[in-house]
Amino acid sequence: MASISDARNQTFMNPLMENNLTNNLTFELTWVREGNVSSANTEESYVESLNSASAYLWIIFSPIFLFVGVFGNILNLFVLRRMHFEKNPTLTLLFLLSFTDMTVLLVGLPRYWAQNALGFDLRTVSQFSCKLSLFLIYISMQLSSWILVMVSVIRMVKTVLPIRYPRKKFRVTRKNTLIAFGIVVISLFIVNFHFFFTNGVVTEDGEASCTSLTPEFLNFDEYVFVYIDFLVLSIFPAIVIVVCNVLIYLVLKEMKQRRLSSASTEKVTSNSVSRVTRMLFVTSSYFVIATVPISVHFIVDSYVRPGSDDLTEAQLDMSNTVLYLFQYSHFVINFYCYTVTNKRFRRTVQKLKVEMKNSWPRIWRQSRVPSDSYDVNSTIDSNKKASLSAVSKST
Repeated sequence: MASISDARNQTFMNPLMENNLTNNLTFELTWVREGNVSSANTEESYVESLNSASAYLWIIFSPIFLFVGVFGNILNLFVLRRMHFEKNPTLTLLFLLSFTDMTVLLVGLPRYWAQNALGFDLRTVSQFSCKLSLFLIYISMQLSSWILVMVSVIRMVKTVLPIRYPRKKFRVTRKNTLIAFGIVVISLFIVNFHFFFTNGVVTEDGEASCTSLTPEFLNFDEYVFVYIDFLVLSIFPAIVIVVCNVLIYLVLKEMKQRRLSSASTEKVTSNSVSRVTRMLFVTSSYFVIATVPISVHFIVDSYVRPGSDDLTEAQLDMSNTVLYLFQYSHFVINFYCYTVTNKRFRRTVQKLKVEMKNSWPRIWRQSRVPSDSYDVNSTIDSNKKASLSAVSKST
């Protein structure tokens, strides 16, 4: 009997157990599906947040950097003109550096602002605008790097070599500096000239973009030229600048130790050399810190981005935005670094400020005088002069 009852219980319980198992499996599948949907929604919202943050960074900081940077570089030109840059090779290079930095800001920042604020890429206006924009942004950034290299070499020659080789004369003239500058410009022109035939406006699915024209050119840009740019823009200039700065620091340290027993004129010379060197040391060091990370990012991006998911692309875009803006800040702050770190530059800025402050009221008063009054006064003065000359002739 027991076996019969047990068999009956099993026959009645099996459907119940099957129903429970089915319900549990349904619940678990629903929970997993909902979990996957919620995680997908979370990832999608995170991607949108990264893209929005990247766009807002460009929209906010691009006009700020553009205004502050162009204004500062224009002031650089005025101040260096007052300092008679044409008589000093170092100041001549800093004068040229201001033009180069303004080119970087004017070519690069408006494009990123329009791209993120208006959804329009200025490079896609025409084939020529695409090619010229790429060429200008690369050559101007690289030229800015190599101008700092030349400045560092000049400071090293003027500071280190006379101490190490006191019997020999080392002269750095403006003519030699301009020749070296011309050689650098020609070399960088050759390095970047390929943009005029490897890149252009390509339309895919109704959307135009400024990119490589063929897969072969794309492979060259992504896996060959990225290393060339890394070496030319960052590595070679950074090595030369660091070596020059270390040599200058060691010589200045030695000069500081010798100053205690030296004449007062040598002290003054040492102080002036130290001030100029400190200014250039700050500028060149900031260049190295701001330029190397974005160059490394471009290399990483060329390998990671192809075939990546939306989240990885958004993270790469965010990294590109932050590091690129950091690099652009280098082209913005030179005037302010010069003002803070160099007393002579700061005094020239103060004199220029006083002159502008005194000249504006006079210009304002003259602008408020009607033009007719100038004509009347000039007529009266001419009549007086004519009558006086007539009287003198009659006498």
